[in-house]
Amino acid sequence: MNHSSKVFHASRASAGAARESGVKHHAQRFLRRVAGDLRLRTSEHEIVAEPAERGRGCRVTLRTDRLMLEVADAPERGTVAVSFRTRRGRKDLSGGGDNVVSQEQLGSHAGYEAFLGALRLTNGLDSDRR
Repeated sequence: MNHSSKVFHASRASAGAARESGVKHHAQRFLRRVAGDLRLRTSEHEIVAEPAERGRGCRVTLRTDRLMLEVADAPERGTVAVSFRTRRGRKDLSGGGDNVVSQEQLGSHAGYEAFLGALRLTNGLDSDRR
């Protein structure tokens, strides 16, 4: 089990706020790790947590000018989904189509490295920052 697995296995058995807090905590840690692995400067990204609303769970996003990486709790399905999409500037919150990342991919070292490669390509990061 690697560093990303805790966000997928956070307890969903407890009610409301406790579940949301656990998912949010693990998602923020995961996104900080991804930002570090992508070598993003603090001024180049932000991590934003949105509380749960009726019909959907909490969402935590890593945002850059060109990329939005989202970890969203889906309580009706009992899962946490990770997806990323392109973005045109900081005001664009809709972006392109979602690219869903499977839990199996993030569970292996090779899969996680491929995931980082896709994020680098989407964000237009230079190869010298790897």
